[in-house]
Amino acid sequence: MEKPVSTVDWYDFVAVAADLAPEVHVGGFAATRDLLAMVAIGPDSRVLDVGCGAGHTACWIAREYRAHVVGIDLSEAMLAHARQRAHKEGLQERVEFKRGDIRQMPFADGTFDLAVFQSVLTPFAGAPAEALREIVRVVRPGGHIAANEGTLDEAAPPEFRALLNGHPALYNVFTPQSLRALFEEVGLQVTALRALAVPGSEVVEHRLGCRPLLLFLLRGYPNVAAKLLRNPALRRAHHLDEQVTKLGRAYMGYALVVARKPV
Repeated sequence: MEKPVSTVDWYDFVAVAADLAPEVHVGGFAATRDLLAMVAIGPDSRVLDVGCGAGHTACWIAREYRAHVVGIDLSEAMLAHARQRAHKEGLQERVEFKRGDIRQMPFADGTFDLAVFQSVLTPFAGAPAEALREIVRVVRPGGHIAANEGTLDEAAPPEFRALLNGHPALYNVFTPQSLRALFEEVGLQVTALRALAVPGSEVVEHRLGCRPLLLFLLRGYPNVAAKLLRNPALRRAHHLDEQVTKLGRAYMGYALVVARKPV
């Protein structure tokens, strides 16, 4: 199915709510906390947040672990929010944000101790192994990669899979097993994998949460409505996203993966 808008255009649209919503990957910020608890991060750690979005995770790592964090993303709209967040929280000395493509990131080999990414391989419009190898390249030997990616139940019907194929931020579909196989394919040693289901009634809450959702309706919705009125393709993408969110309650989950780059 042809995508109604590009992935970058979709994330620029989603950025309208970036100051109101927490992490919008499956599992929400609870999944982020769980993932980071599975790896060792300290004040001397050099951390890369791949697909950093509006900077929630990067700023949290810098604040909670006092590590130095670099966030990279393709969306300038998201990066603008991320830089504002770092400035507001007084984290400019420990976190920085760059625009870059995951296919060829502007970092030397082995620059980072840890690379973190969440919902990056699923929206990658290419072979996911290509993206993962580039992430591995910039992590030092003995360093770690920590990932949270959405997963799909193998029992999901063809109708739902067709919806996923049309979504502008979904190009690759994983099971926990296929995700492990991908990490091993690029030479990583998987040290931990947790496969989790998201209870159906909590999918939207994981994506927004009650209070941010209310704030969005009061402050952000007029901007969203204006964009949708002006752009028919964006309206189609938004409708697809609503369908995926609704039907995904029965079929979607997520996997937390930690892997080590061999020395």
